[in-house]
Amino acid sequence: MKCESCNEREAKIHYTSIINGVMEDHHLCEICAAGIQKDIQENFPLHKLFEGVTVDTKCPSCGLSYEKFRSTGKLGCSRCYDAFGKELSNVIRGIHGHTKHSGKIPKRGYSMVRHQEDIDSLDKELQEAVKQEEYERAAVLRDEIKRIRNIMDSDKRGE
Repeated sequence: MKCESCNEREAKIHYTSIINGVMEDHHLCEICAAGIQKDIQENFPLHKLFEGVTVDTKCPSCGLSYEKFRSTGKLGCSRCYDAFGKELSNVIRGIHGHTKHSGKIPKRGYSMVRHQEDIDSLDKELQEAVKQEEYERAAVLRDEIKRIRNIMDSDKRGE
């Protein structure tokens, strides 16, 4: 494959850019890639993702402070996600463009994830139905949410 910039040399650098949710693949030779590397670092320095965010929160489980996370880029434990939730959500959205997982799901957890997605979707419909004053539809949606939650509870208990 030829370099998309100079169309002369073989493309050896392949990268994907996601800007405003639009994903594009790029293929460059080493020389052209070196030329844009400086532009990329100036226009999108990764260390600036954490600038301007000041939080004095600490994880209740491991004691990691948000400032320590900012300096290392590493979380201390799984409960850090809960402790720094809103701040991490913004960081993750800035990196990936979204905060919803779209990869593979382990087979043993698939039904729970699927049920939760159904509940989230129905909850949005419920809120819209109430907003539109469609109370009969809202009642049906409410009952469906309860039914799915009961299924999830019985699955958790192993019934």
